[in-house]
Amino acid sequence: MRHPRAPDGVGVRLAPGSMLRCAARFGRDGRARRRQEAKMADRPGPEALSRRMLLTAGGAGIAVGAGLVVRNQIRHPHKNKKVTPDGRPRHLTLAAANPGRDPVLLAARDQGLFDRYKLEIAYAGPVRSGRDALNQIQSGEADAAVAAALSWLPRLQGGLPARLVCGLQAGSSRLLVARHSPFHRIEDLHRHVIGITNLDSPDRLFFSIMMRRKGMDPNRDVEWRQLPADGLGLALAEGHVQAVVGHDPAIWMLRDGLHLDELASSMSGSYSVRVSRVLGLRSAVLQADPVAAVALTMAMQDAARWVGAHPQQTAALLAAESPAITEEQFDRMLRSEGRAVHPVGNDLRDQVAEYMDELKLIGLTPESLDSTAFARDVTADTLKA
Repeated sequence: MRHPRAPDGVGVRLAPGSMLRCAARFGRDGRARRRQEAKMADRPGPEALSRRMLLTAGGAGIAVGAGLVVRNQIRHPHKNKKVTPDGRPRHLTLAAANPGRDPVLLAARDQGLFDRYKLEIAYAGPVRSGRDALNQIQSGEADAAVAAALSWLPRLQGGLPARLVCGLQAGSSRLLVARHSPFHRIEDLHRHVIGITNLDSPDRLFFSIMMRRKGMDPNRDVEWRQLPADGLGLALAEGHVQAVVGHDPAIWMLRDGLHLDELASSMSGSYSVRVSRVLGLRSAVLQADPVAAVALTMAMQDAARWVGAHPQQTAALLAAESPAITEEQFDRMLRSEGRAVHPVGNDLRDQVAEYMDELKLIGLTPESLDSTAFARDVTADTLKA
């Protein structure tokens, strides 16, 4: 099915800033009724209106449904799978930004999960961002990719030949301000400047959605200023920007090192059970070798589950790959990130549809798009294929 293309133009990187100079300057819901909506795709009515009202009101009802999703995942790993790995070794190329510092991929390696499912994984490169990973899918150089949902969805709407198969982690986006600043709510940033290292990043999209829910225009009511990775902290300290945005681990280290306040994040409220990082496979791979798709999905979901259950061991894995950050810092970071979220099947489709509704709020997706139908088209339930 062809869907309306997303409009061009929301421009949305991150690493800790110059800590010493800055420190001195600072003074030290997937919802259950979605399945019913799928049956009523050609009958728009009160259901669709209620969904939009929920979104603009802040999505308060999402948390209950999403919480049930999380509990269901914990109780029933790989439930109802119809296709199982056949024990035949397979080679797959995976595109992911900085795979040596990715907690899920490190867990898969350390726990022997790829070996368990007879997978030999090679990493495509160079991949510095989710956009790079998706470019590898587009070019056919990668069989699978890991990227943020908000990176995947505009590309899928534009015709990227891939399907989403498994959520891996909730988000870790943070919006920081100086301690003792006059900013206490996201609305207080009206007519102020926000520093970010990549204007096209999913972090910007996430906070743009949050601003829109608060009645702000994220393209007019604030100024987004692109800065070098090591300049975020200094720009905040010197007042060139009033807030900075990014994702872990870099934004956590900035917050930790400069003792900044967290004004908003993807770890609070209903957002804490929303998936961010998602595994997708090239459509040709799904068609040619569905058993390989099952094996990769199961390995990655097992790894995501292990990370959620073992934050201290995961911190040790990350610290071994990132000597500039201590195990204790990683442990605190992981515990602050909240719940393990790794949906597949209907649960993943529900969350994709939710994101598409939110992209409508900021004008990145046409109002005419059927979010539920789109979610069905761009996801694949490999465990029930």
